[in-house]
Amino acid sequence: MNKFSPDHYQQGSIEVWDFIIDQQLGYLEGNIIKYITRAGKKDNESKFDDLLKAQAYIHKLVLSEINATSRPTGPSDQVQISDVAADSYHEWYSSHDAALFDR
Repeated sequence: MNKFSPDHYQQGSIEVWDFIIDQQLGYLEGNIIKYITRAGKKDNESKFDDLLKAQAYIHKLVLSEINATSRPTGPSDQVQISDVAADSYHEWYSSHDAALFDR
């Protein structure tokens, strides 16, 4: 272990950042993987803390996908489908998870 390769990222046979690079994941996806794989393994941070961090990145990723796909760029049925998906997500999120981010 060292400062740049701590134990909480040394799970399994591949380091987390090597997996993220290998899979060509973006910033948000990489952080989701990072927080899930280290959940409960970092000193002074609970599994719950890391899962909430992963959830925050998932929420941001979902919103960025909704914003990217709800812009009119193609046939009108694509916009309608993404609008339905966006409405469904906002409805689900507001009824289930919003309170977690308000803590």
